[in-house]
Amino acid sequence: MSAGLHQPESDLYSPVRIVRPYAHTYAFRVKADGHGLSILDFLCERFPFRSKHAWKARIENGRIERNGHPGTETDILAQGDEIRHFNPHVTEPSVPDGVKVLSETDSYLLVFKPAPMPVHPGGRYYRNTLTAILDESGYSGLHVLHRLDSVTSGLMLIGKTPEFSREAGRLFTEGRVHKTYYALAEGCPEQETFSCDRPVLRDRGFRFRCDDAGKSALTHFRVIEKGHERSLIECKPVTGRTHQIRLHLAHAGLPVTGDLVYQPGFEQALQHSAIFLQSSGLRIPELGIDASLAVPSLWKSYLLPDS
Repeated sequence: MSAGLHQPESDLYSPVRIVRPYAHTYAFRVKADGHGLSILDFLCERFPFRSKHAWKARIENGRIERNGHPGTETDILAQGDEIRHFNPHVTEPSVPDGVKVLSETDSYLLVFKPAPMPVHPGGRYYRNTLTAILDESGYSGLHVLHRLDSVTSGLMLIGKTPEFSREAGRLFTEGRVHKTYYALAEGCPEQETFSCDRPVLRDRGFRFRCDDAGKSALTHFRVIEKGHERSLIECKPVTGRTHQIRLHLAHAGLPVTGDLVYQPGFEQALQHSAIFLQSSGLRIPELGIDASLAVPSLWKSYLLPDS
């Protein structure tokens, strides 16, 4: 992130949300990419926010179990193994206290998710998540219908009934949902419109990369406004791969401002802060849904030279 540049802001943001420390046991299954790794290497790779020394201490203290038995750092994992991690004093990072229900029917919610905030529990977050906050607000039994990165803000459609969720899920799967994002990007492209169709492949842990062996992906871009060293860009993903817009802009030499994970020179960076990417439009003609957000009011000021 350039010197003097603050995190993204939105007119919908509120003060931070903090939860008191609590005890919790995390339980999860080892997937295919963890097969053959030692417990220690697996934990370090999947949860890099904690150091290797810290994970080793937790294993030695008996707080990590594999299939119901205390684990050792050299245990070799197999796909399907159950890992349980007991933490007696969970201290979650704070998140913006800015979840907003923008519209509601008997079938769905349209909500604004601020960033950084994960949608589902996982990693360092269990109660400071979109689903947990909505549950606290009286919305139980919800169905999350699509993804939005923790560090990305914007619109999300949440199903309230199984019937609506099945139909909406089908439309998402069939590519019949029209999504629009706004991004503030580093650099100024020569073309006013361009596209990227580089396939997307999981790299390691939470990182992905453009690779011919990956899943097909396509994003269309339109430059809204150019500044001194940055551009405001409208992004329309045709497919919905994880980190697709971030990767495609980075591939075009226009990484999202604030996105250290995919900026050159930050290959080992962890992303704990919001980036300048907002889910700003969601249109589903078959369901009569047509929602949009404006470009965050302060973004255009970041097109000017840094003072």
